[in-house]
Amino acid sequence: MGQIIIRRVYLSGFLLLVFSLFYYQIVKGDYYLQRGRNNYVRVIPLRSIRGTIFDRNEVPIAYDKATFNIAVVPYEIQNKKDSLFMKLAEFFDCDVNLIHKNYEKRKTNIFSPVDVIIDCDKMQTLKAKDKFGEVIIINPQPRRLYPQGYEFAHVLGYVKKAVSSLEILKKYGYTPSERIGFGGIEQYYDAYLKGDSGGDLIEVDAKGKIVGFLGERKPEKGKDIYLTIDNRIQTRAYEALGNNRGVIILLDSKKGEILALVSRPSFDPNDFIKGENIKKLFDDENKPLINRGIQATYPLGSTFKPIVSIAALDSKKVTDHTTFNCLGQFNLGMSVFKCAHVHNQENLYDALTHSCNVYFYNIGIITGSQAISQWAKKFGLDSPTKIDLPYEKNGLVPSPLWKSKNLKTPWVKGDTVNFSIGQGFLTTTPLENAMAFNVFATGGYLLSPYLLKKIDTTNAVLSAKVYLGINKELLEPIKQGLRGAVVSEDGTAHQLNNLNLKIAGKTGTAQTTGKSHGWFLGFFPYDDPKYTVCTFMENCGSSFYAVKTTYNFLKDLQDEKIL
Repeated sequence: MGQIIIRRVYLSGFLLLVFSLFYYQIVKGDYYLQRGRNNYVRVIPLRSIRGTIFDRNEVPIAYDKATFNIAVVPYEIQNKKDSLFMKLAEFFDCDVNLIHKNYEKRKTNIFSPVDVIIDCDKMQTLKAKDKFGEVIIINPQPRRLYPQGYEFAHVLGYVKKAVSSLEILKKYGYTPSERIGFGGIEQYYDAYLKGDSGGDLIEVDAKGKIVGFLGERKPEKGKDIYLTIDNRIQTRAYEALGNNRGVIILLDSKKGEILALVSRPSFDPNDFIKGENIKKLFDDENKPLINRGIQATYPLGSTFKPIVSIAALDSKKVTDHTTFNCLGQFNLGMSVFKCAHVHNQENLYDALTHSCNVYFYNIGIITGSQAISQWAKKFGLDSPTKIDLPYEKNGLVPSPLWKSKNLKTPWVKGDTVNFSIGQGFLTTTPLENAMAFNVFATGGYLLSPYLLKKIDTTNAVLSAKVYLGINKELLEPIKQGLRGAVVSEDGTAHQLNNLNLKIAGKTGTAQTTGKSHGWFLGFFPYDDPKYTVCTFMENCGSSFYAVKTTYNFLKDLQDEKIL
């Protein structure tokens, strides 16, 4: 009896299957054939909202803003594209050639919407939908906005579509419609900022009408990032540089947190979002796209003298009491090396206060180039600082071996003389120089600078420091000389004494092609350093202008009670 029931169940199931196949293939066959020919699956991409970037005071400095784009589906407009684009151009009062250009540039396949008119007025967009109906799509999209573009351009970078670098990015899971960060924080922390895009999977008929909903994937917003940068300090640093080419860096002496990092000339990253003025930026001979703080190297000039002092004192061949007589020049064979003034007898304190070249020519020859080179490398002048920004360059610290290997010529005493005052082959980035100088503020520790404070609610732990093994007794006379450069009436940075910030610092006039570069590096307050500042001015003529710019910058911060 049981076997008969099982057979009947199997038979019923088989008959049901036969009936279903007959119904769908014979009775409804023409219907589904027609639907298969006329319908297709469309993916409506939903871009993720990119994470907001805030300064240390939670002021937004880069965020996504909703925009409304007019899109079309290539499959639906194959026979009416030209006439449609002409009507759209008339309705939106825009160039029809731009619509065609957007269409060709953004089209990825015949079924995905293509944005042809970007960033439209919301009300006009709704009116367009009433007029043109199903043939157009209102495609709301997030658009990156930089409210203080010029001030933060080199720190933040900008975003662009992944399609321009798709082959490289495919293995990381990017699609053509996604936005990626390029340069600055946008690139360095792109994995956190970008979020995950989503989309609606729908079935539509030949007229573009939705006939089925197949599924969805909701986009996930990117993580918000908080920087160590202070918006107020960054803005005043940018203003202090004026129209000059140069860099201002202000950092926390104890932690390595970057409070300001400004490079001029700058650019507006919003132009890259809009696609405006791009060629002009690339053709500009002043190279505004380069972050001079980390991507350009320069001779150090006299700002290198504190490191030469460490090398000399560590060698025990001289002491801080050793004196040399400065008559305004130093003779080496038939060559004459100049000093800015006649200083007469100078010890280490005097030489740092007055920036006496003759003193450093002498201790450089006595100490030797090899020892100076080794200490320069310890201070990190030939190594990236490892700041959390892409494309950082590293400086060059020369040595006899380096010259023999790379220039195929021997090192001579004249090279050592130039090396001793930060000239010759020695070059560095302003940030490398700032971190090297900060060693005197930390009592012998080389810190790694950083910009990330936290991601969402998770604090970042990026601070790192290395003890350079400098005897504290060697540091003290050098620090006193750096303080003398500010407090002494004949000190090279005496103007800064008027700020009453207890600054210790070193000026530098670095000779190069054309006008000399100007440097000032300092830390304050002297007794317990909290801030380190670096001002670099390209081809300004002398360090006088770097000191003046530093004064104006710090004075503004004082007046606004930011310091």
